[in-house]
Amino acid sequence: MLDPIFYANSNAQPYYQDSNFNIWKFPAQPEAGKRQKRPLILNYSIMTRAYGTFFNDDSFISFFNKHGFDVYLMDWGKESIFTLSGWTLDKLADTLNDKAISPLLEEYGVDSLNIFGICIGGLITSHLINRKMQNDKDYAKRFHKIAYYGSPILGSRDLGMGRTFLNFYHTMKPYRPALENSGISLFTLDMMIMQGTSNSMTQWFWQRFWEAGPKTFSEALMLTCDDRWVPFAALMDILEEGFASGEKTKESFHFYGDVSNIHFFNMVGEHDFLVMPSASIVEWNSPVPQQFASFEQMIFPGGHFVFARPGFKEEKEKLAVWFKDVA
Repeated sequence: MLDPIFYANSNAQPYYQDSNFNIWKFPAQPEAGKRQKRPLILNYSIMTRAYGTFFNDDSFISFFNKHGFDVYLMDWGKESIFTLSGWTLDKLADTLNDKAISPLLEEYGVDSLNIFGICIGGLITSHLINRKMQNDKDYAKRFHKIAYYGSPILGSRDLGMGRTFLNFYHTMKPYRPALENSGISLFTLDMMIMQGTSNSMTQWFWQRFWEAGPKTFSEALMLTCDDRWVPFAALMDILEEGFASGEKTKESFHFYGDVSNIHFFNMVGEHDFLVMPSASIVEWNSPVPQQFASFEQMIFPGGHFVFARPGFKEEKEKLAVWFKDVA
């Protein structure tokens, strides 16, 4: 509902639009000088509005643009209820490939590109790579550098909201066949999060936004209240893969194929109460770092919504520089 307000005040250009999602292009700033040859896809969560990723001047996107990257933001979901048959996690992954990755590889004339997955966006990206490598062992070569922030997939699965989401998953699983092609309101998900979060955590969250300034506070409030529909089947798949699959074993996620060409950067906010740090921190004795061409990890004093707050310039700058090609 509030999309036109936020996108009208940005430098976003529509790259792809249909009844279910948008892709927005944020072109590199002219003052950046030479444009990076590889574009950067920002794959955000399906569980909130994507415009929260850029509504302040210190967004990740602004740093990427400053360093010469064209950024393509995956904006999943619209105000109308999802009724598309088969809109599952597999569908999200295939759409990311078919509508963003494959066209951009051809458009830019490169054999690999970069992707930044925030929260569930990291899970979707990992699911895509594993899904495609089942039939194409070289699929991972489409990616040069991948970074995640607050992604509930790499760590021990000790999630801050884990109990709330798992209860929802187990309660609703028997009803999935009847609800397969329906949607769930973002407001309902917000209420679940509120129920599973202590009052002190909620107060801390809003206090941090207020300290960032009235403008940021009001925009965060609008972001929270702006409702949308999340595809029920996709949400259930996400809860199963990101939450329920490690419920008993606490097993860390890994790739089922050769990803040794990919450079990987993992960002973790040590005050993240939605995805607890232990859910996204990669232990150095785990097999995850050894899978990649290189692996870096940054743990810093941020929360889950650093992308929606001013500040944290040093961390955002470091990630933007890391994505750049070495001259």
